[in-house]
Amino acid sequence: MMVLSKVLNKSSLRRACWSFSSAFIPSIKDQGNFIKGIHMDGIKPGSFSHGTNMSKGDTAASGNCWSGGNVQQMPLGGSSQILGTDISRENGGKNASWGQYIGRASAASDMTQRVVLSPEVPWVLRVRRYSSPCEETFLKNRQNKLLQRIPEYVKIVEVGPRDGLQNEKDIVPTDVKIQLIKMLAASGLPVVEATSFVSPKWVPQLADAKFVMEAVRDLQGAKFPVLTPNLKGFEAAVAAGAKEVAIFASASESFSKSNINCSIQESLVRYREVAIAADKLSLPVRGYISCVVGCPVEGAVAPSQVAYVAKELCSMGCYEISLGDTIGVGTPGTVVPMLEAVVEVIPIEKLAVHFHDTYGQALSNILVSLQ
Repeated sequence: MMVLSKVLNKSSLRRACWSFSSAFIPSIKDQGNFIKGIHMDGIKPGSFSHGTNMSKGDTAASGNCWSGGNVQQMPLGGSSQILGTDISRENGGKNASWGQYIGRASAASDMTQRVVLSPEVPWVLRVRRYSSPCEETFLKNRQNKLLQRIPEYVKIVEVGPRDGLQNEKDIVPTDVKIQLIKMLAASGLPVVEATSFVSPKWVPQLADAKFVMEAVRDLQGAKFPVLTPNLKGFEAAVAAGAKEVAIFASASESFSKSNINCSIQESLVRYREVAIAADKLSLPVRGYISCVVGCPVEGAVAPSQVAYVAKELCSMGCYEISLGDTIGVGTPGTVVPMLEAVVEVIPIEKLAVHFHDTYGQALSNILVSLQ
């Protein structure tokens, strides 16, 4: 609902520029079913309409389960208006707050609601209610179709001790870092990136990389790779007991120069040296690519550029390549074309994704990536 409320407040939608039919909100029997329903069937693409009658397509899609109903209107306010405003709804002869149903998800009901944006009357939300005797079957079928496109197994690579802590201004004590890594590994995570062997001048937070690695290198139950930006860092990591390393390239020329002080081509030369050294020691190498959809300096990044860097890392012997939306500007509309370009040159089983939730799009991007 929060997503729906934000969408309804966009000026482009107020002008009814999109071709949608109605958003489908399943009946709420408990909080779990509500969340499940919103994520699996919360919005039907191409489903908003300005009419008050149910379309033939909607009727067919629902298996002709809908019967009867009426329309209510309410004025919309701010971004949280839909969730916060009470919409009167009948239930067993009693009036109840729709906000209570959403917020508490506590009441059982055999009713569903159909929400329609009315372009003829701006700021009006129409709520159509239909009884739905075959609602569970309908939702189950939709859910099964969605889950068929998602892998049965997903590996999680935890990078908090490195990627998370490196941005903290206050220096985190070494003992705290070690304890954090141990707790993450104990939680069942198969891979926990421990630290980065970078110059303390550039990343003071990770100046204790040697001591962190020495403390966790013999832990069982998880792998503890470390980031090595060059051959010097690689040698220091190996001396500290690292059994897996990672290299970090950028798809943006400007970001590469500002982040690691060299061009993309220069960075690839460095990483090839690291990959060769790792191969001699039979150490696996994981590759990262930053700014895969957007750069803080250049703006949008071409999918072809991401594919080029990915292919280069793969040719070095990286067993896996993580595609990172470094500044969190990605959306499904930009992530999908990027992935399509990369899978043309890299086997899909070698790809991983890394999204930041800067603008609330991380979960959406993960979902379309898995699909």
